[in-house]
Amino acid sequence: MKILILSCNTGEGHNSCARAISEELERKGDWGYIADGLAFLSTGTSKFVSGWHTRLYRYFPRLYGKGYEYAEKHPMNIKKHTAAYRMIRRGAKRLRKVIKAGGYDGVICTHLFPAMMVTGLVKKGTVTIPACFVATDYTASPGCEKVSLPTITPHPDLTGEFQAVGIPAENILAYGIPVRSMFTEKTDKAEAKRKAGLDPERLHMVIMGGSMGCGPMEELTQLLANSLPTEYDVTVACSSNRQLLRRMERKFEDRPNIHIRGYIGNVSAMMDSADLFLTKPGGISTTEAMVKGLPMVLVNVVGGCETPNLEFFVSHGGAATADTPEAIAALCKRLLEQDEERLIMRQSLLAMHKTPAAQAICDCLEA
Repeated sequence: MKILILSCNTGEGHNSCARAISEELERKGDWGYIADGLAFLSTGTSKFVSGWHTRLYRYFPRLYGKGYEYAEKHPMNIKKHTAAYRMIRRGAKRLRKVIKAGGYDGVICTHLFPAMMVTGLVKKGTVTIPACFVATDYTASPGCEKVSLPTITPHPDLTGEFQAVGIPAENILAYGIPVRSMFTEKTDKAEAKRKAGLDPERLHMVIMGGSMGCGPMEELTQLLANSLPTEYDVTVACSSNRQLLRRMERKFEDRPNIHIRGYIGNVSAMMDSADLFLTKPGGISTTEAMVKGLPMVLVNVVGGCETPNLEFFVSHGGAATADTPEAIAALCKRLLEQDEERLIMRQSLLAMHKTPAAQAICDCLEA
């Protein structure tokens, strides 16, 4: 099979999901080409949208959340004869040409925007090959009602929510969210700690704020540094947030148990070394932790689609949360001291994970 995978550069999650599918296709001897869905409008549009998405997400998370709430209450309706409509129509035409010229056997969309474009092409009959949309959050996000493709949802418990926005039951496939194959490979925890340069006898907590390094990471790290015993290791991944990295390195240089890192290449190995994971509830990062069986403490930084992600994992027993940074730090300390409670959370997470989602999607598309 030759599959076109359409993503968007609005956060790393959609691209990570696309790479997971591409890896599975390659494993099966097939081929997947990943393209930026926004680039079919124009390269400038893609850079503009992704750039502002990053700024809002990192520096103005409350504004981002308010925008999501507005989108929930006011469904998108791009009227004909507007500039936006003409731009999207031109983008759809370019996409149609690429699909036809590429000789693809199917299209998989890991973002709503390209899924809506492909939906329009399928409805017009100009694209006849199999196509599907992969939801990357544990909710039917605003815009899902515009998609009439087979939809891959994160969990069977969410089927009713997707049906409520108009997706018929026969179009809902609850295969889960695809994660890269590295996350299905597990290293012994003690060995993973040794490889990370840590004492395998010490408890280890990992803190991440997504690919953009957002949220109150500095404040939380300070609270934890003040409250945790010095024999507990804490690794903080600032990811692409270089300003945060420089500040944190200066601030915690005299704390030998606080390890400040920038971008971590092998997140899977870092998760294997962790006893507890403190993160914002992005759809991909929480799914990666679920596959690993890594107990989570979730910080609701942005709101929007991440609030349902948080609620899903808390209600299913795989995560915990609190309302303030002080309460979050106290919760982390308590969970690190309670081996049995973390074990119950781990078992809850592993019970939620069945067949790898990327494998199920590719098998279905091939059939």
